[in-house]
Amino acid sequence: MTPTNTVQQSMELSWRRYFDNPTPLMKQAPTAIAVAIAAVLMWTIPGIPVTDTAVAVLGLSAIAAATAFAAVLSARGVYDGWVVMLIPMVDILGLGAIRAGTGGPASLFSSFVLLPVIWIAAAPGRRQVVIVAVFSSIALIMPNLIDPPDEAADWLRGVIGPLVFATVGAIVNELSRQQRLRTAQAEAHVVERTSALAANEEILVQLKASEQQYRALSESFTSLWNSITGQAVIATDNCGMITAWNPGAVRLLGMSVHDALSEVRVDTFFPSHVLAQFVPEGAPTTADGLHPGLRALFDDADAGLPVDSHVDVETAGGSTVPARVTVSPYQDADGSRHGYLLVITDESRAVEVARMKDEFVGMISHELRTPLSAIIGFLDLLQNDPAQPLTEDQREFVGIIERNAQRLLNLVGDLLFTAQVESGRFPLERGQADVAELVRNAVTSAGPHAQREGIELVAEVPSTPVFLTIDSGRIGQALDNLLSNAIKFTGAGGKVTTSIRMVDGAVELAVRDTGVGIPEDEQGMLFTRFFRASTATRNAVPGVGLGLTITRAIVLAHGGTMDVTSKEGVGTEFRMLFPMAPRTEAVPVIGGRV
Repeated sequence: MTPTNTVQQSMELSWRRYFDNPTPLMKQAPTAIAVAIAAVLMWTIPGIPVTDTAVAVLGLSAIAAATAFAAVLSARGVYDGWVVMLIPMVDILGLGAIRAGTGGPASLFSSFVLLPVIWIAAAPGRRQVVIVAVFSSIALIMPNLIDPPDEAADWLRGVIGPLVFATVGAIVNELSRQQRLRTAQAEAHVVERTSALAANEEILVQLKASEQQYRALSESFTSLWNSITGQAVIATDNCGMITAWNPGAVRLLGMSVHDALSEVRVDTFFPSHVLAQFVPEGAPTTADGLHPGLRALFDDADAGLPVDSHVDVETAGGSTVPARVTVSPYQDADGSRHGYLLVITDESRAVEVARMKDEFVGMISHELRTPLSAIIGFLDLLQNDPAQPLTEDQREFVGIIERNAQRLLNLVGDLLFTAQVESGRFPLERGQADVAELVRNAVTSAGPHAQREGIELVAEVPSTPVFLTIDSGRIGQALDNLLSNAIKFTGAGGKVTTSIRMVDGAVELAVRDTGVGIPEDEQGMLFTRFFRASTATRNAVPGVGLGLTITRAIVLAHGGTMDVTSKEGVGTEFRMLFPMAPRTEAVPVIGGRV
């Protein structure tokens, strides 16, 4: 905007302010100017009759006085009120005097009375019409009062004229009222629009701030997204079509971002036989063509279940990579689901390290087993050599050596067993066996240990046989492990109960104790190899943390499941669930409590 335009706008605003709210002097100006012109005409034009100079001068003086009063009020800032309304009333009387002094009804200046009449009529209120009628009547009758007429018709002018002025005043009053109403409405609209504009400006400021925050967040997200190279992060729509593909996915799966976003489904990177393990029985083919196994994982994620699996993924080049895959749904702020987020972590190094560790454990176990077997054999020969019988002290010393050698041999056996489980070489010798009899035998075998510790040992088994197709030796080993654990973790006076129950076409074997219990935050680690609960270390309970690893591996190899419930200070219950119809499942397992 130029300075000239600014000056013009300032002048327009000043004039508009004066005309929107005129001062008394401005309202008086038309009457004062008209009377001044009349005075000049009276004194300069001989043809204008002046019938009564004194009365005319009196009228001019009244108008001059009213004008001076208007100037005073304007200077003091008094623009409204009854004091201001005195000015047009005096004007009407002054104009009446001028009219009476310049020929009365025949005066050239009779119409000047309309000027103050309009001023009064334009003021708010119906009473202004009455004032107009009264004062205009006085002004029009004033000549008759100075020089009373002989005819009655002349007096009628003092009645009819005021009625005309009153009518004009009423019209002007109504028009002014409507104008004021429209002005008030317009001002209200202006205020409303001004408020709306202010609110819009505030919203615009907030939008700009939000836009800046959004840009900052977007840039931060982009930087974070591009920095994730150690994991493949993939976003898909509800049908499994890839919608986002990070640099980690490019590195791990060997496909560029442009190619991945070109109508590629995420199940392309999972071998069919890998996804088949997640397909529920009787699952129908998906309408969108997505593999039923991946759809099952998506459904689990929608249901709020944790989806975290170790599977092989297939790269764009056709090679397979062992990986850990997590799936979670992603939603917007209003809860609408837009697809799924897959995070794939390369487990190649972890798998190789585990393989090397298992090979090492297996090799060391084999290397230890041979000399330990020789030690135990020679100890047996030493104890039973009739040619050189041992003294009592020597027999005691040899017995201690033999027990510890046997303990080491058992530990080596456990290590070999876990190595077999991890490598998938876990043989089972299945056959029909009565699990009730297995439980009774396990309880009987653990009896002396429980008696020494002052613990009550109970077997709750049915009187009729419960047959399952199992490896009775391995199941007996699992029961022995659980009973040994329960006795070690239960104090004197406690109770250990072993029970059998039929549950939905399966057989449940449970071992329940009243021991120290396991902290809730540690229960998820119980089946990890070499893990020992804090209650075990705190109470100095012996063990290396392989018993539960072996037990759970045995259960899973029989196609069963195993779980635990425990409360610290109350006790623990381990449950093994075996299907009536045998299923072979060799699953690598990591876990342990003893």
